[in-house]
Amino acid sequence: MIDYVLENNHLTKEKPNDRYARVVNVQSFTEADLAEAIARRNLGISKAEALAMLEAAAEIQLEWMALGHAINLRLIHIHPSVPGTYEDGEYPHEAIYRITPSKELVEVAKHIKLRHVEAVSPIHVESVHDLKSGTANDKITSGGTLKITGHNIKVEGALPEVCAQFISLEDPEADYRIPMSDFIVNNPSELILTAPQMVTDEEVQLKITTQYSGTKPLKTPHSITFSKVFTVI
Repeated sequence: MIDYVLENNHLTKEKPNDRYARVVNVQSFTEADLAEAIARRNLGISKAEALAMLEAAAEIQLEWMALGHAINLRLIHIHPSVPGTYEDGEYPHEAIYRITPSKELVEVAKHIKLRHVEAVSPIHVESVHDLKSGTANDKITSGGTLKITGHNIKVEGALPEVCAQFISLEDPEADYRIPMSDFIVNNPSELILTAPQMVTDEEVQLKITTQYSGTKPLKTPHSITFSKVFTVI
């Protein structure tokens, strides 16, 4: 099921009633999530082993593509292309890779159900202040106090995945969820909470998942992973 909202299309000013559909409920998965799902298939492969295999596969594909080769996978085709147009005496100087969905992926998309919903303001994180070190968007003190500012970041909901957490970029087995008991302030524009105990010098990212919408709780949680990478101190 894909939820979407209809919004005014500002690119077609000649059609004032023209609208476009914006998808609002897509859940995003990482390679760590994929590795965990593989491990649950009872194939005799652990999550760490699956993650190592995915990493090796990505590195091999990048090596092939660095040589200008095309990659044909089950779900996507990745092929090189030379963009632009050139007059006499001009020559291209760079290539790009284009991604084309496979027939199987196109067929899957045809069967996804769509549902029109009312617009919900998105989650947005502006900054994460580590009060002990006095830094912003840089360091996280393990077990320290954090002040997070943003929009619609209030953590609210009854589902298990609703939480604030730090995702380790180095240890896929780490689970740094922050229980509600460690929240000092839990407002739509500000969170003050105690950071979990984490490994020094580890690199992590903040992820917030909530059902908060400003009115009635969302049926499906929405998430944001803050783009900044933090170093644990």
